Amino acid sequence: MGIRHCMGAMGVPQVNQIFLVDLNQKALDEAKKQLDSVDKQNTELHFCISGEIENVQLNFHIAIIASTVKDRIGTCRLALSKGCTNMLVEKPLGQSTTEVDQFIEFAKGSEANIAINLNMRLYDCFIKLKEDLNTFPQLIGNKVITINTGTIGIGGNGIHYLDLLFYLLDASRSELVYGQVEAKRILSGRGAEFEDYGGWCTIKFYNDEDSYLGRAHLSFTAESSVFGGWDIVAPHGNIRINEVEQSRIDILRNPSSKLPIYRYAGDYLPPETSKFAGPFLGDLTRKWVQNIIIGKQILPSVNESVKTHHLLFEWLSLNQDKKNSFSIT
Repeated sequence: MGIRHCMGAMGVPQVNQIFLVDLNQKALDEAKKQLDSVDKQNTELHFCISGEIENVQLNFHIAIIASTVKDRIGTCRLALSKGCTNMLVEKPLGQSTTEVDQFIEFAKGSEANIAINLNMRLYDCFIKLKEDLNTFPQLIGNKVITINTGTIGIGGNGIHYLDLLFYLLDASRSELVYGQVEAKRILSGRGAEFEDYGGWCTIKFYNDEDSYLGRAHLSFTAESSVFGGWDIVAPHGNIRINEVEQSRIDILRNPSSKLPIYRYAGDYLPPETSKFAGPFLGDLTRKWVQNIIIGKQILPSVNESVKTHHLLFEWLSLNQDKKNSFSIT
């Protein structure tokens, strides 16, 4: 993940030096190997063990915290000590609600501009989807969104989808109606000390005026390797999304139809298929850095991410072992 961030930052002309910092020399060697063949765009790369960065006599402007979730506050304090006034921090902010709340308090006491890398809201395909949900006459009104997929993990990737639901619906509040966390654990490629969780839930969403906007049915099962899809049902339209095939299918009623709502499937137009392609994640880092340089924040602040984090841990708290801290990355 840090390598992808680095590749994105190298694409910004104003970035002239990047220090890659890690606890592990082997990780730094691997990063150097992967980045040797990449066009540096006149950016100097330096590779530094964590304990040595304190001795570097430079002031930095931006820090990207791409490490695992342990000791987020300590890592951010190190960045602050090196002069960083802007930070991009990977999600989640902690492994429990308590740790998240501690980070929130830390951020309140810091003068740094801290953003959380809930970056799916920067995908062009999701930006257009939100626009269409708000402008197509057949789609205006309450929505029902179903996401049915496999071992993406509630903690590791599920948080992205929770944030995306808030974004797509312009919601400010959620209500977890019901859910479960499966007993089977999902192993992590980042090490034996980490794991993730499968499960399902139903969530209602509301706006600032506490008006109901729609609901979501989510299933992220630990029992399947499938990467599933979306199904969005609106008053007079249906959108189906397959992220693997990068396709979106719109099935919409003729906007001039006079049929009542109970005449299901009546007066519907032929399905329309369009491209639904995700970006290279490094390009999102480049976009974020470019906007930070001109004083614009395009990713959620710590405060903006609170509702997403609290919803995440409310769902995870439904686990059978009654755990309140989770070994997510």
